[in-house]
Amino acid sequence: MARRKTPTVEYTINGVTRERKKRTETFGTLEMLKSGKWRVKYYLNGHRYATPAFDDKMEAERCRAALEAERRAGTLKPPAAIKATNFKEYAHTWVEQHRTSKGKPLAPRTKAENLRMLSNGLSFFNPYSLTDIDAPLVRKWHAQRCKNAGATTAGNEARVLKAILQTAVNDDVLEKNPVPGELTRSKTGKEHHAPTTGELKRILDHLEGQWRVAVLIAAFGGLRAGELSALERRDIEVRNGRVVIRVTKQAQWLDGEWIVKPPKSVDGVRFVTLPEWITPDVETHLRRNVGQFPNCRVFVPRRGAKYVSTATLGRVLHKAMADAGIDAPIHWHDLRHFFGTNLAKSGVGIKELQAALGHGTPAASLSYLEQEHGLTAELANRLPRLDDSSSLIVFPRKATA
Repeated sequence: MARRKTPTVEYTINGVTRERKKRTETFGTLEMLKSGKWRVKYYLNGHRYATPAFDDKMEAERCRAALEAERRAGTLKPPAAIKATNFKEYAHTWVEQHRTSKGKPLAPRTKAENLRMLSNGLSFFNPYSLTDIDAPLVRKWHAQRCKNAGATTAGNEARVLKAILQTAVNDDVLEKNPVPGELTRSKTGKEHHAPTTGELKRILDHLEGQWRVAVLIAAFGGLRAGELSALERRDIEVRNGRVVIRVTKQAQWLDGEWIVKPPKSVDGVRFVTLPEWITPDVETHLRRNVGQFPNCRVFVPRRGAKYVSTATLGRVLHKAMADAGIDAPIHWHDLRHFFGTNLAKSGVGIKELQAALGHGTPAASLSYLEQEHGLTAELANRLPRLDDSSSLIVFPRKATA
């Protein structure tokens, strides 16, 4: 029986005609994903499609061969199951199911903030499928968002968008994340800083009553605004002439109601000891303005509100700054930065700084050390001068035979 002749094609190189084996056309290509899985990509009627991911390359090859057989038979149709996922549906599912690096669900406030972003700036992507979102589209949205809402808002929303689409990459829905990294670092350039000792003294001179005590506790105890609002009489006691505050909870305004929850991290539950010279101010405030029951709130809001909001604290601070003639970008949270930076100046270690601030990781506390340029200058001054031979350290050399 005669063997079937292999089809060949002719080609010419430098005037010499040769023959080569005709390449067999295959339908679709195999693609290895970052997860190690495989999928089949193919074109049909001018549109590109991709199959779900397979754990094994041979499974993907069998799927490709089956698709090729259907195409040759004329029965291959665009699969409805490969329709691109809508961004709006995927993003809202992401908010509900996303877990932090520690495996915990998103905090209520973080979840509400993400949903707010999806309803505002990120609603631009609602009509699009995930596969239709590319870098040029993201850059176009970011430019418009910077113009309408500011660079900081655009950067915050870009970070959430990048996190959502990164999950889509991990789910093998997208090949790569289309959000450029530089867009997530957008800032307005309006930096705020911790007040100086002189500025803080002038602010305190224009405050009295509970607001003066609130500023003292925030600046010399490092309490967050929510932790300050949730303080009760039983959380404060005087030991050996010093005020000791037990921080166990914080109050937050969320979705039109106040919620009381544990501090931002597990390490946020802590004891804070204030300087001795603050004790008279705190004792006077407790005696005059706070009820005698253990659950009486230390700081009472006006107009019948349940807790003192961060906005109220900010207005109190800015009014005192205006009365003192201070025109500086200082916000209420910067009082906590005053506490952290001054601890860093005093030379405390990273572990002590982390415990005092109630940070969950040393990295958060390390920023106070990195931002404190005075420490860097002090350490630099300890290095020897090259023009002063007396400051050089001479190491003896080993004797050679």
